[in-house]
Amino acid sequence: MRTTILAYAIIFMGLVTMGSGALSLVYLMAEKTVRVPLRYYLFAIAMISGGLSMIGLAQVLRLLLH
Repeated sequence: MRTTILAYAIIFMGLVTMGSGALSLVYLMAEKTVRVPLRYYLFAIAMISGGLSMIGLAQVLRLLLH
């Protein structure tokens, strides 16, 4: 029971991380006044991939439960 709750908590945090990375990527693309350095885009993409990996980890945890 506790492991299932942990899996859902990891999925939720993965979605939050992925959403905040996508939102920051949208903000960076909408910026028109100043040229944004490439490393800021890499930070946003890294947050999205980190969220996806957290979701994948939670799915593996759910599969181990069955």
